[in-house]
Amino acid sequence: MKNVLIIDDHADMRRTTVDFLTLLVDNIQIDEAEDGDQALLLIGKKKYDLILSDQNMPTLSGTELASILSKSGEFKTDKFIIITGVEIEKVKLNEDLKVEVFDKAQLLEKVIPRINELLL
Repeated sequence: MKNVLIIDDHADMRRTTVDFLTLLVDNIQIDEAEDGDQALLLIGKKKYDLILSDQNMPTLSGTELASILSKSGEFKTDKFIIITGVEIEKVKLNEDLKVEVFDKAQLLEKVIPRINELLL
């Protein structure tokens, strides 16, 4: 069983993502966080195989959270995906982060297949 954490400040987007993942990805256990601070608490208690995060959230953005995790060594950011409603080009990533960024509209077309690849 693979552990996946979904982080989004919009409950409806979290629910949609959980529903799609539950239907389309085998052998996963999904936890949810409504912001970066709550995510850090969960990550401190459990090992995750993949993290899906919104970019624009209160307290910490997706890129800020990925940077904190990368610096702490608690999570390899090559299995950290940011899903955003803004233009992908506007998401600024530090060069050292191996984070993938997708548009929310690509959830079924690109994100789900990529999740399946990362969880193999």
